[in-house]
Amino acid sequence: MARAAEVSGVDEPNRLVLRNGRVTLALGKAEKGAVVSLVDNATGVEFIAPQAAPRLFSLTFSVGNPPQADAVPHAADGAPQRALPTETRKSEATGQRFTVFSRDASSVRIRLDGSARRSVALLEYEGFGERDIRVSCTASVSDADSLVRWRLSVVFPDALVLEEVGFPFCVVRSPLGADDAAVIGLTKGGVMRKPSDWKVGTRVSGGQPGNLAAQFACCYDPRVGLVTAAFDGKGYPKRIELLRSPEGLELAWKTPCFTSDPLTLDFDFVQTTFTGEEKPGFSKKPGFLDADWRDAADIYKAWALTQHWCRRTYARRSDIPLWMKSGPAMVRFSRQWLANPKLIERWLTEYWRKHFPDTPLITAYWGWEKVATWVTPDYFPVYPSDEQFKALVAMSRKLGCRAFLWPSGYHWTLTYRKQADGSFLWDDRKRFDELAAPHAVYDRKGQVWRAERSWLSGGETSCMCPGDPWTLDWWTREIALPIVKRGGEVIQVDQVVGGTFPACYSREHAHAPGPGQWMTAAFTDQLQSLLEECQKVERDFVLGFEEPNERFNHLVGIQDYRDLESPYELASVFNYLYHEFLPTFQSNPHAGDKFGMAYCLVNGQIPHTVPSMVMGGGPAILNNDFEEWTGDAFLGWAQVAAYQGVVWNGKFYRDEQEKHDGKASLRLENVAESDIVQVSQNVAVGAGIAVGKRYRLSAWLKTDRLARKGAVNLGCQKADGKWAGLGHVPMPPASSDWTRGSAEFTMPDDATLLRLMIHVEGPAKVWVDDVSLEEVRPDGSATPALRPDTPPDHKLMKQWVDLFHGEGRPYLLLGRLLHPPKLETATTTYKGKTYPAILHNAYRAPDGSEAVIAANPTLRKQSARLNWKGKEMTFELESEEVRLIR
Repeated sequence: MARAAEVSGVDEPNRLVLRNGRVTLALGKAEKGAVVSLVDNATGVEFIAPQAAPRLFSLTFSVGNPPQADAVPHAADGAPQRALPTETRKSEATGQRFTVFSRDASSVRIRLDGSARRSVALLEYEGFGERDIRVSCTASVSDADSLVRWRLSVVFPDALVLEEVGFPFCVVRSPLGADDAAVIGLTKGGVMRKPSDWKVGTRVSGGQPGNLAAQFACCYDPRVGLVTAAFDGKGYPKRIELLRSPEGLELAWKTPCFTSDPLTLDFDFVQTTFTGEEKPGFSKKPGFLDADWRDAADIYKAWALTQHWCRRTYARRSDIPLWMKSGPAMVRFSRQWLANPKLIERWLTEYWRKHFPDTPLITAYWGWEKVATWVTPDYFPVYPSDEQFKALVAMSRKLGCRAFLWPSGYHWTLTYRKQADGSFLWDDRKRFDELAAPHAVYDRKGQVWRAERSWLSGGETSCMCPGDPWTLDWWTREIALPIVKRGGEVIQVDQVVGGTFPACYSREHAHAPGPGQWMTAAFTDQLQSLLEECQKVERDFVLGFEEPNERFNHLVGIQDYRDLESPYELASVFNYLYHEFLPTFQSNPHAGDKFGMAYCLVNGQIPHTVPSMVMGGGPAILNNDFEEWTGDAFLGWAQVAAYQGVVWNGKFYRDEQEKHDGKASLRLENVAESDIVQVSQNVAVGAGIAVGKRYRLSAWLKTDRLARKGAVNLGCQKADGKWAGLGHVPMPPASSDWTRGSAEFTMPDDATLLRLMIHVEGPAKVWVDDVSLEEVRPDGSATPALRPDTPPDHKLMKQWVDLFHGEGRPYLLLGRLLHPPKLETATTTYKGKTYPAILHNAYRAPDGSEAVIAANPTLRKQSARLNWKGKEMTFELESEEVRLIR
């Protein structure tokens, strides 16, 4: 980071002022040290809003004394190690909580200290009512950098427990400018446009460990921005909060804890400003360029590069197998595929190896768990059998594939699939109580932590505590190693977003109760032991976990990233910071989502294809005659088990006795008045379906009983992510013989997906067979809608895979992301937000060379004007064309 000039500190009558070459900070004396002004020196922009009751910090206490533990030691690389508890005293905590603020202190001393190269504001607080609470804060500037650095310590009586520190607070003017925005380093982050328009009380926050992938946040407009960050390399729990208040946009760091000892935050919270200064790759022009969140990320990255998780780039790491460094692609097979391994073999041989003969493939399997998808931890034997799975892995390995499984972290499924009578399809509570309960997470009340989970259809989980050595050993030896011995070469520790789990308050485990550094240490221990033990069995083993957390970058070889799922304007923040250190992949891609593919492509993510269960041409609707049955489901059709928290308990069956034609039909049955059953299929637009054309869906239907409504419903997903109805084919009245029903619709111009939903509510017994889709021509004639020989996204996927594994590899896999150069093009819409019709990014490879990657995901040819390395160039991209520009 560049050295800052003009360091000074001035003790004025009403405020204390610190200044460096970039920013001028003022602490109000009447405001008891709160930040009353923060000005960017280059532009003169004032960031701080006037406030009726400003504050610098908040402290939340409860009454009582928690057990104490030794301070957490640290390894030579700064990574925390797990601490063991020392002799403890019993807690007298009552649960009563209260919060004090800096403005509550009756005595505040503010003074200035320092030298010609460093100025420090010292703030000391006492007199918080009758409680002997003393707080010391410092704010400092130096000529070593352009930052304001903050620290805090607090001393308080033994009768109190400190549970959270909020520090430092600042309230930014809102709107900051004409086009204000904010970005937080979240796992599913993005650009939050116009936070000034948020409703008062709206809050966005991220915690680490957890969904805060990198410890920084910023707010800005095109002129200038403010960034705040935590320079914590030790792993204290923390979160950043962005709150729309009546006075502005409040930014505050919150540090959770649980201690009755004096507390010192031994790392810096920092603040500074930024502008869009001249950047490599941009055309020269006078003045500042537009400020951007990447300018804030650059300031944070300058510090992050000094930390142990950035010690070696991915290209220089010796612990990553060569196949992983070669630029593999990825595919995900569901439980329905696992039930029919011959279908997987056919896809691998007839599609993948035909079109991608030289590219390694990571084969992710979802639904391999014995009981049901995401039901834990009674995983073995895996679905559908150990023998079948081992044979599948052996076959796929010969084709250059690497099996990737996602066991569900520390979750222990207690119950799954709640039934109408209150019982559960799966109930593991007895075994949990007998075996695992002592090692589980305990809440503040001393009870085993439990939570209902949406994916368990009315069931709930507990969570094992990795601060207990039993859990670390259990996860490695009872979960990970059995997977590796069955052929798994890649494992994701799933459902531990950013390495998080509930804070445990147990007095019996090998950690201090409540949140603390031990949480980071425990997950570090888990990753290290897991990798070491698994590599003893499989030398080329690769490890990952769900959603990124920067401090574990160096311990894993692949990273699940879900930035495409962001509710905000898409921005690949983690990739921008850490692309050269760790490759990411999108864990939930959707077939036919060409914009999503192009976004992941230009952001250097691992190609992840969605497989089709049928290869070659045929009817647009897969298994439209319900002849092919795999496992417990029809090929291509899936049951919706729940919707908006309501479990749908209706059933569906293969019926070989009652059918319209062929060997079988689909039978749907409901018993109770509340029962609902839905069997659905998604068909990507492009798979025999085109926008703007008219279609007719028909189906043969038969009913025995039908108390309420039933239909084959038609809908489409649009480019903005919203759904729209297209019509329906109603079920005939009860006791009707086979009847052909039909409905016509026009596929909207912005449609990306057609959805067929065979839906029945209330007591019913109905049959469906021979569903067909036809294109209706202008003259009224009709022809079957047929899918092409390759999937609708094949053209884009082919270019992505070939580049990632080939000439684009030094950039898209191993390169550092740069500020993207200016590109002018038309616009398109995706999930309700406007983006360039041509997406692009810029990279620097390990050899120092630079390149731009550009992709056109739209259905039309697009032109662009690019400013790159001081020159302006124009080019055109055909629909779904990708280009590497060097």
